[in-house]
Amino acid sequence: MLNFTHCSKTLFIIFYVKNKKMETRMTKRHILKEVNAKSMCGMEIVVEQIYENIDEKNFVEAGMEQNWLPLSKIVISDKVINLDQDNTFAHPRTGKVFKVLNS
Repeated sequence: MLNFTHCSKTLFIIFYVKNKKMETRMTKRHILKEVNAKSMCGMEIVVEQIYENIDEKNFVEAGMEQNWLPLSKIVISDKVINLDQDNTFAHPRTGKVFKVLNS
């Protein structure tokens, strides 16, 4: 039998092996953070950028704060969009080109 319990930063999995309770922790691997993006004509929007946990193993073992590295991917309307090398992307609905300002 598997029981799943979700905490704010860590997923705990409790399971039973031969009637013995066992527990393991798994940290989040990715999170979304709001960032600003601006078009050439000055229009600003807020998008969500994907961040990856770079210290997953160290966090679980040492209980340290997590360090997040921004990936070259954003999310708009449940669609993952890859950023170009200069942190630009074309909006999927309008086609306008935006640049991510703070990552």
